[in-house]
Amino acid sequence: MRQNSNIRKCFVLGILFLFCLGFGVFHPLLAERSTQSVFAKERDKQADLLYQKAKEFLEDRNHYQSVETCKSFLILYPGHPKTREVRKTLSANYRMTGDILALAENELKIYKEFPNTEEGLESYLLSGKAYVRMGREDKAYQIFQDIIKNTYSSKIAQEAELELTQMEILGESKNK
Repeated sequence: MRQNSNIRKCFVLGILFLFCLGFGVFHPLLAERSTQSVFAKERDKQADLLYQKAKEFLEDRNHYQSVETCKSFLILYPGHPKTREVRKTLSANYRMTGDILALAENELKIYKEFPNTEEGLESYLLSGKAYVRMGREDKAYQIFQDIIKNTYSSKIAQEAELELTQMEILGESKNK
């Protein structure tokens, strides 16, 4: 009888040990993963709050604060899923303040980060248009030619062709 009781005790302790192991009570790696996931979630929340703040500054026409908040976001949270939205907010600020050079450079960065997306190609086209506005037709010409030759989007390629045609017409009228 006594041996049967010891077997039961060992069996119950074994089951209890496996139960605790399954829920991470004795396993420090599971606890560490849990801590990491909590920090990752908190980091994402902080990034989202910073992005919301940048959008609010833009809506309030406080462009300087919005630009600085966007730049902080891009420095603090590289590779965040909202990077594209933050860059678009940054471009909107540059457009509103008339900082065409910063707009062109930011749109080029969007293209470099997302070259195989429709939005990335649109940004490339917008950067070319910004260079035209600055009077840097040579840079704009290169961008428009690159879009026409290497893009898979016929809509954006047509827009680039239209921009090139307009540049040629304006160039001819300047020469007369």
